[in-house]
Amino acid sequence: MQVIAVLIAAAFVLIGLFPLARGHLKHPTLWIMMGVGLFAFPITQWVNRTIWEPLAFTFGISQVGAGLVVNLIAWALLAEVFKFAPVLIVGAMTEAPPGDWFAYGAGAGAGFGLFGAQLVIGLALAASRFPFTTALSTTLAIVLRLFPILTHIATTAFVCWAATRRWLIRGLLIAVAAQVILGLIDRGQGALGTTLGPLLSSMITLFLFLSVWTLRDRAFGVSP
Repeated sequence: MQVIAVLIAAAFVLIGLFPLARGHLKHPTLWIMMGVGLFAFPITQWVNRTIWEPLAFTFGISQVGAGLVVNLIAWALLAEVFKFAPVLIVGAMTEAPPGDWFAYGAGAGAGFGLFGAQLVIGLALAASRFPFTTALSTTLAIVLRLFPILTHIATTAFVCWAATRRWLIRGLLIAVAAQVILGLIDRGQGALGTTLGPLLSSMITLFLFLSVWTLRDRAFGVSP
């Protein structure tokens, strides 16, 4: 089951990578960054659980209301930093042009998104064996994993591009804000409903991804 989940997540990654990094698909560094991004996910989880969560408990930051927003900000910031850091190191050491930074950021985001997506897809496939699970609900749960992958690809590519423009802090703030908004929608599906929540999240993700795609074409003079 998990092998199938990885393959499905990998297919989603290719869907997201091709528009933003199609000129770099033959560059080994892109795939190295994707591998590094893959490991960035469990590292982010570990730091969040061993450092941030105890701190949040100590200072009385809960998982509801304003506390939830703070926790989402912490997770999103940790994720973006761990995705971006390897690109910063490689980009600075090799004096890579902005287009490479952008593509490598997309690769790092793709790896991060792949790790998270294959976990959820694996759970969806395992749950499909239960009698109360329908083929439609399983398919929907799997297809919806495409959108977090697109989000991570887009935000990290944007942060890396912003770094080349000396807008790193601004880029991080925008990326974190996007992740927090999507996180709030995900956590609020009980209020929004199982239809409106995923639909709203998917629309925001597509807008974000298409915006970064347009930015790529304009910034680097690439035709669609």
